[in-house]
Amino acid sequence: MVSEIELIVLIKEGDIRAFDEFYKRNWRVLYQTAYRSTSSQEDAKDLVQTVFISLWNCRQNLNPDAYTPSYLFKILKNNIINFYKQDSARRKRLEKLLYLDEANQYTNEDNLMAKELSIVIDGEIRELPRKMQEVFILSRRQHLSVNEISETLNITPRTVKNQLSNALKILRTKLGMF
Repeated sequence: MVSEIELIVLIKEGDIRAFDEFYKRNWRVLYQTAYRSTSSQEDAKDLVQTVFISLWNCRQNLNPDAYTPSYLFKILKNNIINFYKQDSARRKRLEKLLYLDEANQYTNEDNLMAKELSIVIDGEIRELPRKMQEVFILSRRQHLSVNEISETLNITPRTVKNQLSNALKILRTKLGMF
């Protein structure tokens, strides 16, 4: 049986069979450690896979004389730390997206309700008697004062106030459900 140090020498030279053997010897213990840290089979498998990918990609830098069994666990530990950092950042981004989506949803719902209410109000205003309708529109839509409405329609300020008061009472009654 070939020692792990001999496998590292062969891996450094690019020997895929040595890498496969090294993988088979170490995969399970790394997986168990990763699983204890993540409680997820898929995440544990991904983390262990990343350890071996890193090892293969950096095989030219391997130093067989400095290799210890804890080397793989150090790589795994760093991968787990990075995993949780990324997971935390991913969760924050997801929460932000969900919040923005909810905020946008409420805005859209509010806009829809405002449009519907505006249509209903416009319909009720059209149902008011003609003179009352004119007074109401000049007051609420064109923002004219009582005196300006009085001059525009050639009616007394008292009549303007009465017409506005009556229009508001009628609209409140009809729009009570809103």
